[in-house]
Amino acid sequence: MKNESKELIIEFESRDLTMPDLLAHELLNDGDVSFAGVSRSHPETGKPILTVKTSKKGASDALSGAIKRINENVKDMKGALSKKK
Repeated sequence: MKNESKELIIEFESRDLTMPDLLAHELLNDGDVSFAGVSRSHPETGKPILTVKTSKKGASDALSGAIKRINENVKDMKGALSKKK
């Protein structure tokens, strides 16, 4: 929806909040992210909208970093679970 250097707004196709909330949570772990949040135009029918604002680096770079960290966390969890079997 909007892709500027320090602000990114993405509308998701699915109404499920799982991925947008996960991304917003991980984005907030980045010290350069000044805002990361999810909204909807309507609670039942609206699609989730992720908004990211940064102070120095690009918002799309912050999003890419968050996705990489989430992937690493998932790999770590898979490894930990396979060791417990």
